[in-house]
Amino acid sequence: MEAPESWERARNLLEAALFASGGIVSESDIGRITRLTGPAIEKAVSEINESLSSHPFYVERVEDGWIMVLKREFEEKVAHLFPQKILSKSEVRTLALITANEPITISDIVRVRGNSARQHIRRLIRLGLVRESRKGRMKIYRTTKKFSLLFKVEKVKENGDTARDRSGRS
Repeated sequence: MEAPESWERARNLLEAALFASGGIVSESDIGRITRLTGPAIEKAVSEINESLSSHPFYVERVEDGWIMVLKREFEEKVAHLFPQKILSKSEVRTLALITANEPITISDIVRVRGNSARQHIRRLIRLGLVRESRKGRMKIYRTTKKFSLLFKVEKVKENGDTARDRSGRS
């Protein structure tokens, strides 16, 4: 964007979109709303995070786009205000199985959780908590970055180290 006011407006539109969505905003949606793409989005997010440094939230990149997240110290104080019943007990159990055993195949999930797990998985994918990939003809399931952010779970890399997010927390 050429003019400073255009850049500022695009950055403000990005911040407004992230705030209003309450969830992940895809790069394509950001492009439609702000006309920013790729490195320009990263630059705008960096500036937004700088301006939010004294606020209780920040913007974080996730697999599908960008999301505004509460800092842990504030989340603990307001957790009781979050919607209580997002997942059923059965869906939570299926999600726990995937989390504990990822990557895990659909056949392993169904063997442990039964055929209803297929419906749970579809919902978990729609919510952005689980992603599906293929290895040959097998479907493989893993949790997403959104899952890690929402549930404050650190993923363990193949070598056993914990992954750090962009804010430097472990």
